[in-house]
Amino acid sequence: MNLTWTGSDVLYATSFPKHFRKIKYIYCFGCRVFAKIADLFVHKHIVVSEHLIDELKPLKLKKPFEVRSNPVKYTEKFKKVNHFSFNVLYYRTKLRNSPFTNWVYGYDIITKLKEEMPEIHMLEVNGKHDMSLIFPIVDFYARPNRHDGEPRLVRECKIQDIPYYHTYRDPSLEDLKKAIKEHYEKILGKNN
Repeated sequence: MNLTWTGSDVLYATSFPKHFRKIKYIYCFGCRVFAKIADLFVHKHIVVSEHLIDELKPLKLKKPFEVRSNPVKYTEKFKKVNHFSFNVLYYRTKLRNSPFTNWVYGYDIITKLKEEMPEIHMLEVNGKHDMSLIFPIVDFYARPNRHDGEPRLVRECKIQDIPYYHTYRDPSLEDLKKAIKEHYEKILGKNN
C-alpha cells in the first residue's frame, strides 16, 4: 500500500495558509497526524513532483518517496487555428472558489492582469472543457500559483508548444506581464 501526495495534500499537511478559514486549521492538523500514522503502514510515498519531497521533509516521514506524475489527457499536438485576438488561457477551479482556492491559483493576479492588459483576451477553463477545441487558439498559458504539484495543463501546453508562466510559489504580476508581452510581440512580428 502506498500513500499518494498531490500539491494540495502537501500544502495541507505542512502549513497553515493565512487564507484558510479557522475550521481548515483543524483539517491541516488532521492531515499531519494522518501522514505520521500512515507512514507506519505504507510501503512508500508517491508524489506527483520532485519538489514536493523537500516540502514534506518537516514531517520526518520514514518511508521512501517515488515521483510518479499523473498522465496527461491530451498527448497529440493540435493544429493551430487562425484567430484575431491574443488569447491567454488560465485555470480556475469551479469546485470551490473560496478565498483560499483563489489565493492558491493566483486569481488576484489574473484579475489585475485583465485590468492592466485589456488588449489580450482571457480564456478561463476549469477542468471540464474539451481542450482539443481550446488549445488550437491559445497563445499563452498563465498559471500564477502560490503552491502547486505538477499540473497536467502545463505539461499539455509543452506538448502544444504553448508558452506559459507557471510558479510553484511567489507569483509576480510584473513577471507574468513581461512574459506575455514578449510572446505577444513575437506574434505581432510574425503577422506584420
